[in-house]
Amino acid sequence: MTKPERALFPWASVIRFGLGRLRLSSDAFWALSLPELVALIGPQAQAETATRERLAALMALFPDGAGPAPDDNADPEDPSKRRDADD
Repeated sequence: MTKPERALFPWASVIRFGLGRLRLSSDAFWALSLPELVALIGPQAQAETATRERLAALMALFPDGAGPAPDDNADPEDPSKRRDADD
């Protein structure tokens, strides 16, 4: 997977577009909601189509844990010190 595919949001491009191309003030740019920003960018900002390859890439980036989720109430050092032990 290449570096741009791992980027969560292309901030540099969006800022250049908003401040440079649209000539928005920085206050106006940062006040935009994401739906407003998408509307300004245009129809080419549509989300990627889900594919098996994209799913595999996401699964490689964010693998599931090896075991069950930890118990938030448990004390790993002493099970008798559970928060709900006095109930």
